[in-house]
Amino acid sequence: MIRTTKGETSVRTVLILLMTLTLWTDAGWAASGKTAKKSGISGTVVMRETGEPVKKAYVYAYVGKPQVRARTLGIIGITDWVSHGTAEDGTYTMDLPPGEYYVVARKRKSGLNYGPLYQGDFYDHSHAGEAVVVRRGRYVECNFKLKMLMEPLFFQGLSAKERETDTGVRGRLLDGDGNHVPGTFVIAYKDEDMYRLPDFASTLTDDEGNYILYLPKGGRYWLAARFYAMKVPEEGEPFARYEGSDDHSVMVPDGTFLEGIDMTLRPYDGSPPEGYRPVH
Repeated sequence: MIRTTKGETSVRTVLILLMTLTLWTDAGWAASGKTAKKSGISGTVVMRETGEPVKKAYVYAYVGKPQVRARTLGIIGITDWVSHGTAEDGTYTMDLPPGEYYVVARKRKSGLNYGPLYQGDFYDHSHAGEAVVVRRGRYVECNFKLKMLMEPLFFQGLSAKERETDTGVRGRLLDGDGNHVPGTFVIAYKDEDMYRLPDFASTLTDDEGNYILYLPKGGRYWLAARFYAMKVPEEGEPFARYEGSDDHSVMVPDGTFLEGIDMTLRPYDGSPPEGYRPVH
């Protein structure tokens, strides 16, 4: 049997009272709605054609108007917020601080939550044209209906077919042995900084390695080619820069297509500059 003095008993009583008060205070804060001060968006992601819920789709929230972002990043540039994958029933909840956001949803065949969209992936960019306003303590309902991507998206938000022009570049992509490389695309930059997000992308190469790169107008463009334009290049991945000029550029006359601009993909053996980031 442990004996205690009256003083020790008093101290223990005070400690127990303090612990009880602390637990009661924490419970009181929770009950009074402290957690309710969180904010964000929530809703469902389903297939447009069937209405079936989509599991493991991701919702992306961007800060800043797409028209402004497109000058440097494009509408699908570096994302500011990414949700967890949607649940079995297609539902999601995304915590966001109060503010204005431009939101999209995507489901890639790869299962990844980053990288360019390819044919056969699913997306809904219908909410990207108008800001979703998130207010303190509230969740805004934002539902998505995914459709299949039939053509690769331009980095400024439109597909290659929707951006057909009378100006551009045509050619083929080959590997080191001279074989045609299908399912790849050429990317174009408006300046010599080729370690940022590209400004334009071609159609996917066909079985013969042919591509078409539509451009808005004539001018000088710097060309490269790869499978994953919006990730940091990894050592060994197929990669090409145009080798027909010292600085990898071509001069495209307005209203004309340059023909026969072929490039050879070789294993990438360099590293991007510090600070170069992948996008979602």
